[in-house]
Amino acid sequence: MRRSTWILSGSAAVLVAASVVTRVVVYPSVHQLPDDTDSVFEYTGTASMLNAQALEAGDLANAFLNDIPVTLDRHVKVVDTDGGTAVISDDVVIKGPDDSELSTTSHRWAVDRKDLEDRPAPEGSEAEEHQGLVISWPLDPKEQDYTFWDPTTGSEAPAVYDRTEDVEGRDAYVFVINHEGPVADPAIQARFPEALPKEVLAGVAQSLPPEQQQFDPAMLELLPDMVPLTYAATTQRTAWVDSETGAVLNGTLEQAIVAQTEGPEGPVTLAPVNAMSVEGTEEGTKERADDADSAANLLWLVRTVIPLGLGGVAVILLALAVWLELKARRGAAGTEDGPSTSPAAATD
Repeated sequence: MRRSTWILSGSAAVLVAASVVTRVVVYPSVHQLPDDTDSVFEYTGTASMLNAQALEAGDLANAFLNDIPVTLDRHVKVVDTDGGTAVISDDVVIKGPDDSELSTTSHRWAVDRKDLEDRPAPEGSEAEEHQGLVISWPLDPKEQDYTFWDPTTGSEAPAVYDRTEDVEGRDAYVFVINHEGPVADPAIQARFPEALPKEVLAGVAQSLPPEQQQFDPAMLELLPDMVPLTYAATTQRTAWVDSETGAVLNGTLEQAIVAQTEGPEGPVTLAPVNAMSVEGTEEGTKERADDADSAANLLWLVRTVIPLGLGGVAVILLALAVWLELKARRGAAGTEDGPSTSPAAATD
């Protein structure tokens, strides 16, 4: 085998190996939650809530703020990785019309970097226990139901696949979550009083709009002077999830929290203390759709185009090597079989 054939064959072998490495090693390494993930999802909408300052001042007429404009920023960041596990900080800040903070919650989760399901918390990470998805959808989402984790109630919630829609030119799977239960998030619990005098509670309930009044005046005589309170939440979420990357392109959130007290037959709802309805911004949706488009193109290149391109060039080089080798052998065979000329004949 000639030197040129060796070079071409060796180059083809290297390209085949590079194609395999790209598909088997490089693609899985990029098709996972990046260790530099740092994103903010912004929602806008309205909220109605207890006015703690008015309540403390005894101003019951203004103890409940109705339909004030709010923004909700959810900041998700990878703070550490351990092999296929990522530790995520998940911070939510709700601000009022004057940009003042109305509430904040902070959590830390350990998730799989590919399917984003719960994983055992690495030692020292302080990640909270949870089950199922909590920050987003798998990188390869399916048209199926998933189990999501609701931090407000500290419990599992079904995320039901509903339909597929177009969002800024991207196919998006639409998932719907409807869930309710006792409030378990310590940060949310700390925002509301553990007990209220029954006169104050009755005054707050009566100051609400008629459609929000849930307090039965007949219960007043049955309550103790200081009414112990617990809280329950009802949450409705809708998420538009990119079908190729699992990125959340848009979302809505409607959540209501009510005050309850224990009655003869179980918890009795007294009055709403917080209600919020928000949705993702148009600008944010467009930006996330563009990011998903770029990510999908990159994955397509690494998964398909580059491996096939390298393999195609390898086939061409190998074919060229075979052609050159056969050509060289035919030339050598022709030389060996050709007519010879004797010295005597040359002198005639």
